[in-house]
Amino acid sequence: MRRTGIAETCIGILILALLAGITGWVYFAQSLFDPGFYSVSLREEGNGSYRKNSLPSPGSGPASALIPENLIPMGPEETFDSETLSDKIDGKAELYLSSGFVKLRARRFVSKADPKSWLELFIYEMADPTKAFSVYSSQKRKDSKPVDLGVSAYATEDALFFTNGPKYFEIISASKDLGEAMTSLAKNLVEAEPKYTEQQTEASLFPLESLDESSISLHMSDVFGFSKLDRVYTASYGVGVAQVTAFLSKRESAQEAADLAAAYGRFLLENGGVEAGEIPGAPDSRIYKVFDTYEVVLHRGKFLAGTHEVDNMESAKDVASRIYGKLEEAGR
Repeated sequence: MRRTGIAETCIGILILALLAGITGWVYFAQSLFDPGFYSVSLREEGNGSYRKNSLPSPGSGPASALIPENLIPMGPEETFDSETLSDKIDGKAELYLSSGFVKLRARRFVSKADPKSWLELFIYEMADPTKAFSVYSSQKRKDSKPVDLGVSAYATEDALFFTNGPKYFEIISASKDLGEAMTSLAKNLVEAEPKYTEQQTEASLFPLESLDESSISLHMSDVFGFSKLDRVYTASYGVGVAQVTAFLSKRESAQEAADLAAAYGRFLLENGGVEAGEIPGAPDSRIYKVFDTYEVVLHRGKFLAGTHEVDNMESAKDVASRIYGKLEEAGR
């Protein structure tokens, strides 16, 4: 058997020492890992507002931590435009693209306590607050519950959804144990953004009595099957045992609102409806009976409004009358 030479022994020792050095360097580098470097930061602009950056800007001041302490970023932020959106959300991209989509930013975070628990944050930048609210409301889950964030928000067992201004946010979790972390992250994001408390003017005109505020939705096209009816807010009311769907839509002018009300009325008549009177005190209203349900269509100023497919005529008239009064009171 050939004995190992001194040169070979020295080379072996050198290789082992080199491997040990590399291992030590990796361990040292990991000990210096700073999650804040990858976290979303805020930089103050000259006008007093704040702009978020994926990475801290050179020379910027201390970042305000938006990421809860129990979460660590799993990697860098991803960005998608209209050309690449389907790469991230294939099958749902058209909903956003047809609603004024501008950009999507996404990032995953993992729990410090459990590497198997992680969540992903999606921030959709839309053309304006109305379009952001539209995509938010059109995807509302039936098992959702409202969340108090100071903006329109709801949650399910493993996700949280909210909108503020021209942005729509989704936080999707792979674990039901990250509820508190999702809520903390959402609150931080809301606090870091300018407040758009008056962004939904039409929605605020729904009378509050018996209103299910979590039901308010915005529909952008082909509302109630009528191609000319677009940009319509709907809301649900519980009037006694009856459920009433109310609607509101601000048009460009009072004449457009009146013309659209007449056109929708003709549409109902062409589809089996018959006229059934008007609301007392609301001369710009019409009641239609369509098979076994009732529709109230009215206009006031620039607004088209009414109730849709209500089983009970009195309930339909009650809600529509209150909406008319609200519009009259607001001078719309």
